[in-house]
Amino acid sequence: MGKVTLAVALLAPALALATPDWVERLSLSGTISSDIRFNVEDYRGPIKGEGFNFAVNRNDLTLHAEFTPVEQVIAVVDARLRFYGLSDFDALPQLSNRARIDPFNVELDQAYVAVRGVPFSWLDLKIGRMVQTWGSADLFNPVDNLNARDFFDPMDYARKVPNQMIEVSVYPKSWLTITGVFIPTFKPSQLPPSAVLGFAVNRDKAGCLLDAPAPPLRDPNDGAQLADTFGSIDPCSLNFADPEVRALAPATTFANAQAAVRAQLSLGELEIAGSYYYGRFTFPVAYTAIANTGPSSTQPGKVDVAYIAEVIYPRMQVAGLDFSYSAPWLLDIGIVGEIALIFPEQVNFGMRAYLGSAKILEFSSVNVPADPFIKATLGVDYTFTKWLYVNAMFVHGFFDEFNDLYGLHNYVVFAAELKFWNDNLQLRLSMLQDVTDGSSVGNPQLTWIVVPGVEVLAGLFLFGGHTVSPNPIDYAARSKFGQRAAGRSQAFVKARFTW
Repeated sequence: MGKVTLAVALLAPALALATPDWVERLSLSGTISSDIRFNVEDYRGPIKGEGFNFAVNRNDLTLHAEFTPVEQVIAVVDARLRFYGLSDFDALPQLSNRARIDPFNVELDQAYVAVRGVPFSWLDLKIGRMVQTWGSADLFNPVDNLNARDFFDPMDYARKVPNQMIEVSVYPKSWLTITGVFIPTFKPSQLPPSAVLGFAVNRDKAGCLLDAPAPPLRDPNDGAQLADTFGSIDPCSLNFADPEVRALAPATTFANAQAAVRAQLSLGELEIAGSYYYGRFTFPVAYTAIANTGPSSTQPGKVDVAYIAEVIYPRMQVAGLDFSYSAPWLLDIGIVGEIALIFPEQVNFGMRAYLGSAKILEFSSVNVPADPFIKATLGVDYTFTKWLYVNAMFVHGFFDEFNDLYGLHNYVVFAAELKFWNDNLQLRLSMLQDVTDGSSVGNPQLTWIVVPGVEVLAGLFLFGGHTVSPNPIDYAARSKFGQRAAGRSQAFVKARFTW
């Protein structure tokens, strides 16, 4: 009771100053959500046979605040408090640490101030921590490179990593908007916890080596020589440790700052925009690898292999064009398209292998050529009736594909949403099919709107494709969504309250 009295006393001056006029200038909204997921297969993941368990038991509180002290100024804050639900401890001393027993974190997605129409009516300015989205298509936006992707949660693939920016928008005509953005520092994309499995070695039940991560070698002779060298060693005598992968971050210099400009035209039913971006690719690209081998000092008759790899974030320039069009002459079908012409920095991959102090192999190969390449999206959507909506897209080049030796895959994306019971029951069926390697992601989901603002969701998130590469020495042969690095298939139940 004393704590409550003290809190009221401390807040009293602020409450007295919060006149109704000021309260009306403040807008608050947010969500409370609970997310429970269960692994429904056990052959992916770090160790086979360790599936069929709870993977997520998470609760989030998100808050969105907007404050408009005067008509020309708005301040925006988006914050999230996340409790993970699953304990993270493996030693007795950690049981005295509440953060290990009940892990949580606080994330600030946006915190910026926007000034509109000052000093000129045709000028807007934003400064602060922001998440930007450029482009016309749903999710798959090759022209959108301002924010890195946040794939920590593969099921929440629309999220992005916020960054500090300065944005200036001008409106020379009612139908023309020109936006320029400056980003001082680079931030990489956040990868899912399963991503490290892309560099893991595979062993059989007896502990014998099945395969190790394939390096990006363009010359088949180099790959054959590498396979012959290690193939001559009994796989059951190889102590091949999971590689140590080092990510080389760009220096925080002005030369590594990012900049972009976009001009958007509104021409009735047609929205079209051209854009240019200078910066870096936000997903890691293989750069170097060193394998050190030698007789084991702890297990006589065996060979230790220590593998160290480095990845980088290459520079790129992107010239983009995107459009959206609603065709009144064709049943109001919505058509969207994006094309990005990417001018990459060339990345040369180098590899060495040592037996003790003696160098036994050395390769150098172009992983990313300097040749320009294209990533693109083309989609249509249509509302057939008030209870059926369909969206379909063709995508050339996934988020993390950069024309390295893995290549650019082609994808078909399909989603259908059916509504029943006065829209209170919604069934969404979505699928992403990699037509290049045959792997896929399926996401059926049922949503029940219990009362306005309260909803319960249940569904599946399923990965399909071959788990083990059909050609272990071929860097490009691994399955996009079948490989262990994609994660395990899951069933989920969510509850969310929105105000």
